[in-house]
Amino acid sequence: MSEDTLAAGAASAENPAPAPAPAPVPAPAPSPAPAAQQQPNPEPAPTEEVKPAPAAEQAGPWGDDWREKLAKDDAKRLDRLKRFASPEALLQAQEEAQRKISEGVKPKGKPGEKATDEEWAAFRKENNIPDKVEDYVKAIVLPDKRQIGEADLPVVSAFAERAIKSGVAPADMSAMVDEYYAMQEEAQFQQAEQDATFRKEAETTLKSEWGGDYAGNFAAMRPYFDSVDPELYGNLFGGRMADGSKIGNHPAVLRFFAAKAVAENPMATVLTPGGTGLQTIQAEITQMETRMRSDRVAWHKDAAAQERYRQLITARDKLKA
Repeated sequence: MSEDTLAAGAASAENPAPAPAPAPVPAPAPSPAPAAQQQPNPEPAPTEEVKPAPAAEQAGPWGDDWREKLAKDDAKRLDRLKRFASPEALLQAQEEAQRKISEGVKPKGKPGEKATDEEWAAFRKENNIPDKVEDYVKAIVLPDKRQIGEADLPVVSAFAERAIKSGVAPADMSAMVDEYYAMQEEAQFQQAEQDATFRKEAETTLKSEWGGDYAGNFAAMRPYFDSVDPELYGNLFGGRMADGSKIGNHPAVLRFFAAKAVAENPMATVLTPGGTGLQTIQAEITQMETRMRSDRVAWHKDAAAQERYRQLITARDKLKA
């Protein structure tokens, strides 16, 4: 191998060999090989700048918003997810729950159909359900400090007895009783509105039909019922028809009884309160006839008085017939 390379020269300089024997024929000394120059230490390779990991790598493959992604704008789900530090923690919790269920470790529910009285008693005690109906009713608490009415106690007590057997907590029964009262109040409000509308319509109809006899016909009905039973008028007219309308507001019913009352006592439509008999009618007729003669202008302008006069004359003639 030729030794005119830097590598070879460097090797000779590092490991010098023994001096050679002198040659028989002197020759010009070769130029001394240049001393091997010490190679400078190579510069270290430039190190690559370490860049911070992207945010997704810092937060793991799921990112920081994994809870929001799973919750999907459901605030309650998001609150539950915040209990877990990572998706892995959520998975572990779910696996643990499944394990407990598979092992039979789960919340105690209501006793089954074949449960003993002792099991039911233990369940009621654990859930603060009174054993006695009276105590159960007392445990029912309504909003706004309202109380169960005396008339409703039998119904509520009957439901309380069933609630005890079924393991229904008083708090749940309280909500049901409150809803029951709310439904009653709404029904009463609707009924009152319907009654008012029906009464107004009936009044318009009968005034149109009876004209000036409207007040008299009603006045005749009261004594007609009083002759049978003083309480019959209010009890009957305060009742309701099969369609839910009030009897006392029904035009057909009022027509029927007005006709009966007037046929039995024609004076009933014209007699003033406390007045009785033909003499009372004749006395009022005399007063009106005196007014006709003394103040004819005012009389002809008083349509109500003229109508009253006609009613009195009709009633008098019927009584004389």
